[in-house]
Amino acid sequence: MRADAGEGTVTAHRRPDLVLLLYADRSEPVSSMMLGDAARFGREVLAISLDQLVNEVEVGAQWHWAGRTIDPARTAVVNRLTSLDKPDAAGSIRSPYQRTQLSLWLREELQRFAYASSLPSINAAIGGYGSLIDQWLDLPLMVDGLRVPAHQTPWNKAPLTGDVHLINPWSLYSLGRPAGETGATPKAGEVAFVRPEGLLVHVAQVGGMFLLANVPPGMTRLQHDCVTAFARSMATSSGSRILEHAFFVGRDVPVFYATFPIPMITGSMPEYRDLLVQGLRDDFERYSRRAAA
Repeated sequence: MRADAGEGTVTAHRRPDLVLLLYADRSEPVSSMMLGDAARFGREVLAISLDQLVNEVEVGAQWHWAGRTIDPARTAVVNRLTSLDKPDAAGSIRSPYQRTQLSLWLREELQRFAYASSLPSINAAIGGYGSLIDQWLDLPLMVDGLRVPAHQTPWNKAPLTGDVHLINPWSLYSLGRPAGETGATPKAGEVAFVRPEGLLVHVAQVGGMFLLANVPPGMTRLQHDCVTAFARSMATSSGSRILEHAFFVGRDVPVFYATFPIPMITGSMPEYRDLLVQGLRDDFERYSRRAAA
């Protein structure tokens, strides 16, 4: 099920005529599809690896690489640097401090481009919204009425009732482990949350378009509308334009679980390739702007 999440606002910036793919891993779903389907994006796609970015690109008012001049004002960047700690760049990025400095530099640089699919954050080179706790606290402030799981925080460990699970809050693709009736002892860094009822539904989003990967039997129109409302809010407010969301869908209003910058589940769907191409092309046309995390 594919849908357009909303019109958004077209800004006065010039539409890009070049797409610059920055990638760390050719097998990452988005990078792989863009490298294989470059002709479908309606403008030239130029791919630069992390190693090439670190060791070969000359940066100034314009970027220069391999005899090419890259004008930020006319270029859309698709940032897929899922990690700055890659073996091929190890000779240049030797320490966590250097990786942090590279991330901060790249964040400033990408804000000069006409479009950026995501900006590096403190926690990730590809951006995103942080840990589960960060998301459960922050995203309801962005999306009115968003439900999140009942959970403990480091500063509030009030007892929970129900199907309590323990999880490392940075393990965005895990549901943790059951605490059990007697209550398992949390490991260092784990937090407790109540797992909502229902099936975990994954939603791919690229700009203003989204795709439900696994619509559960009996999903109601109201439940679908809740997911659509979330996608529309993210389309207009999120600086990260390529995301994968997860919701628990049971008998009641869907409960948001997490959002990821890598389509680990939905990226394997045959329909995802078209969603990525159409979503990015649409985003380039509607939003020639500087993305903000």
